[in-house]
Amino acid sequence: MKRRRFPLVFRVSAILLFTALVAGQWWQRQPAGSIAGWVPTMAELYCPAAAIHRSGTIADSARTLDSWGYAVIGNAIFRDGRDRCSARKGRSAGAERSPGEK
Repeated sequence: MKRRRFPLVFRVSAILLFTALVAGQWWQRQPAGSIAGWVPTMAELYCPAAAIHRSGTIADSARTLDSWGYAVIGNAIFRDGRDRCSARKGRSAGAERSPGEK
């Protein structure tokens, strides 16, 4: 049986997909700049139960937006009377612990 190679368009698209994956992983570890402050603040304002990530990278800002979006979508899809954006009992989800707190 003769082994055939994939057409050029498939080989090039696989190379571009791999390149985008590597570049995306590098890009997400970069400091977020001015977005690092307002994304968690907006998420905490509109949805206190969303997991707030504050380390200041693009990936953490994206995770914060994702958790906010999951809560909003969960409220729209699952109509079970549970509010996924209300503040959790006790300390809010986004509050950071002080160094002395255990």
